[in-house]
Amino acid sequence: MRPILFVFVLLLAACATRPGDRGAAALARYEAAAAEPVASFRFQRLDGYTVLGPERVVVWTRPREAFLLAVDAPCSELPWVSAIGLTSSLGSVHARFDAVLAGRDRCRIREIRPVDVKALREAERKARSSTVEASGRDEAGPQASGT
Repeated sequence: MRPILFVFVLLLAACATRPGDRGAAALARYEAAAAEPVASFRFQRLDGYTVLGPERVVVWTRPREAFLLAVDAPCSELPWVSAIGLTSSLGSVHARFDAVLAGRDRCRIREIRPVDVKALREAERKARSSTVEASGRDEAGPQASGT
């Protein structure tokens, strides 16, 4: 292993979330749950990731720990890859130094924002509830229709 550049490239196809089922609403929920930018975060492993577009990705380092990363454009392969990697140095990922590896792209991390996972889960629950209400269904499922 090289101590200068420690690259984690994990096959996370099973843990990945494609941007097709996301959109502006999902990005808004993550941004609302994200704290102020930090310079770096401790990194041992990548549990999963969620792509939110060609310049935004959330990396999950633990089940209840996530970071919203903004990367420099162009990072055109990010929305389409089946796995990503992160560069790190001495067990930390640093903004403006480290990168997200997506296919042939090496996308420099511009900003790191810790995500309040509890607030994110609450926002997602509310979004699901409003979607169910808008479709005319309650929590029990679809309502019977008279035929």
